[in-house]
Amino acid sequence: MKAQNLLLEIGCEELPASFVEPALSYLKEKISQKLSENHLSFTSVETFGTPRRLIVIVYDVPQVQPDREELIVGPSERAAFDENGNPTKAALGFAKSKGVDISDLTVVENPPGRKGRYVAVKRIVKGKETAEVLKEVLPEVITSIPFKKSMRWGEKRIRFARPIRWITAVYGKEAVEFEIDGIKSSNVSFGHRFLSPEPFVVEEPSEFISQLEERFVVADIEKRKAIILDRAKDLAEGVGGELLEDEDLLNEVANLVEFPYPILGSFEEEFLELPKEVPVVVMKDHQKFFSVVDKSGNLKNYFIGVSNIKPVDDLTVRLGYEKVLRARLSDAHFFFKEDRKKKLEERVKDLSGIVFHEKLGTMLDKTERLESLAPFTSTQLGFDKEEKAKRAAYLCKADLLTEMVNEFPELQGTMGKYYALLDGEDEEIAAAIEEHYLPRFSGDRVAETETGISLSIAEKVDNLTGFIGAGLKPTGSADPFALRRNALGLIQTLIENKISAGLTPLIERAEEFYREQDIELSENTVEETLSFIKERLKNYLREKGFSPDSIDAVLSVSDDPYDSLLRVEAIEKLRQNPEFEAVLYTMRRVVNIIPEGFTPSPFEPEGEYERNLYEAFQRVREEIEKFLKEKDYEGALLKIKELKPAVDAFFDNVMVMDKDEKVRNRRLSLLKAIADHLLRLADFSKLVF
Repeated sequence: MKAQNLLLEIGCEELPASFVEPALSYLKEKISQKLSENHLSFTSVETFGTPRRLIVIVYDVPQVQPDREELIVGPSERAAFDENGNPTKAALGFAKSKGVDISDLTVVENPPGRKGRYVAVKRIVKGKETAEVLKEVLPEVITSIPFKKSMRWGEKRIRFARPIRWITAVYGKEAVEFEIDGIKSSNVSFGHRFLSPEPFVVEEPSEFISQLEERFVVADIEKRKAIILDRAKDLAEGVGGELLEDEDLLNEVANLVEFPYPILGSFEEEFLELPKEVPVVVMKDHQKFFSVVDKSGNLKNYFIGVSNIKPVDDLTVRLGYEKVLRARLSDAHFFFKEDRKKKLEERVKDLSGIVFHEKLGTMLDKTERLESLAPFTSTQLGFDKEEKAKRAAYLCKADLLTEMVNEFPELQGTMGKYYALLDGEDEEIAAAIEEHYLPRFSGDRVAETETGISLSIAEKVDNLTGFIGAGLKPTGSADPFALRRNALGLIQTLIENKISAGLTPLIERAEEFYREQDIELSENTVEETLSFIKERLKNYLREKGFSPDSIDAVLSVSDDPYDSLLRVEAIEKLRQNPEFEAVLYTMRRVVNIIPEGFTPSPFEPEGEYERNLYEAFQRVREEIEKFLKEKDYEGALLKIKELKPAVDAFFDNVMVMDKDEKVRNRRLSLLKAIADHLLRLADFSKLVF
């Protein structure tokens, strides 16, 4: 059957950069789904996009749907025929409604969505012309794109991220004609808004991207990125520097332009007196400019902006870029000088004027909690930095009152670090002020100094305990207080620094500090907060590829993220050995047989099998304890292997649930002693074999 290519282009006003790639991903998935549902095959789907257009090209779509056999299910066999096998009214009515003779009915077993035997009719459905199918499918695809924010404009009824200006739909060499709220599709598209605005006819979907490039539209996102990166690097090298590469900025800028043209600009050297992060943030977040550094990573007084056109004269555009940037940097320079007139510690008292949250007090209240929690955290983590942690906690929120952070919120913590250093504070205390916000986003670095780690963990525990205790836990996808990010940041900080620490004592102490400030939290705050963090830890470990049952087995007995990782790794490694799988199964028998709520009593083992099991347990217990202290969980699990023969012999030869209550309690108490020790490693009852 002859196949042809399909093109769909949605032309619109400029989309926000962050909308483009999610929309293209959805288009690819949705159009693939709709074609498959309509029995139309294809070899591949490609997507392209710019801020002004979303494009999907589907290759080798057959011109006609294949003819297919359709099964129409009717009443059950019991309802369709009486005890003599004669058709009932139900069967006759079903046959008549489908336009077939009663003899054409067949009986099928377990048809889709049903169990049992049913009467049905099979018929051949003639395939439709693909062009006709597309007229129904494409409008549905377009109107179903789930943007973060959609809008209506003018008198239009449909919602879209930005006003739709044209729709290009071509199958083979012909337009697919349909209409969405007065907007008619056609085989006409448009080039670059300024460089080639004239309409043009799309000759064939496979040639469309080349046609666009001839009209100054680079539709391939990856190609735009490569153009920006290559030219920006060349421009940076031309002034003896290197491009400060930033993948997030590159992704954003690539989706702000259709025809990228990087231009080199410069700014006054006096602005290099500012902390490096200030010009970088101003250039990136406010102007979408790339920074240039020297071979040592020091900032140079150059930048690279990306124009959406190739201007007749670069100078005009460059001067415009420089003028706007100069104004922003001048503001930053002024703020920096003003902020230096007052030390950080002098600002702390004024944090009473900033509300942390109406249910959780002011920023000064939070500072006071951190002053207590950070030193406690330092002790729990095994550091000796209590005084530094306390000082860093006292200063960590003070930069919120500076002009620089007020104007550039992205710099909170970073400016606190620089101002602390200029105030003569200890370097580790200054670093901790910046580090306590880390990680700020996925893939960001975590705190590294001992003081910074202590304060970072304290910050996140305080946030989680307070918001969850106040009934503000995230619901659905909404997470206004970034609690999921806080929990994941806490987990990453401990794991990436290979620090073992139980979370329960930290959460309990955080709750205590809230209550000391007369801030009421729920009675179940500790349990709910720990459960919330464990859910994030489960997801973290699953993403690492570990089995869900191994994760559940460990998290049932551990509240220590790094320690949990080590345990799961050990279990997963040993589970690859079929022989050890049998050991874990045996240990699960020990745990599972003990009734819930059973209270053990003092016992003396009696009989050969009880004594053998008890003696075997005594032999391995001390060595297991040693492995646990060293966090050698693989060694501890291997040591458990030595219990298997005695456990198997015990279960094979002894009736644990003996009718004699005294005997039963003695045997259960023996198993409970073993189980309690095993459960220090993992809850073996949760492992699935």
